[in-house]
Amino acid sequence: MTDPTPESNAQPPLGLDSTSEEAENFETLFSRLEDTAAQLEAGAMSLEQSVALYEQGMELAERCQTLLTDVEQRIELLRQRANGGELQ
Repeated sequence: MTDPTPESNAQPPLGLDSTSEEAENFETLFSRLEDTAAQLEAGAMSLEQSVALYEQGMELAERCQTLLTDVEQRIELLRQRANGGELQ
């Protein structure tokens, strides 16, 4: 009989489509991206596993970039308000 539990090194689902606060948290996403990069750098996977992990890493990187862009826009808006609405 096979064990229904996943392997201990299996990655949790990305949950990038989720609207939960956890999925939106930059620090959590970035930590997962760092873990993904470390696993790829270790090189202890098959080519197929490496490609799948690379895809997950790219999704995480894109989500992190989106969150950073959103924050940059918010900061720029705050700066404009502080300067009386003038663009610099």
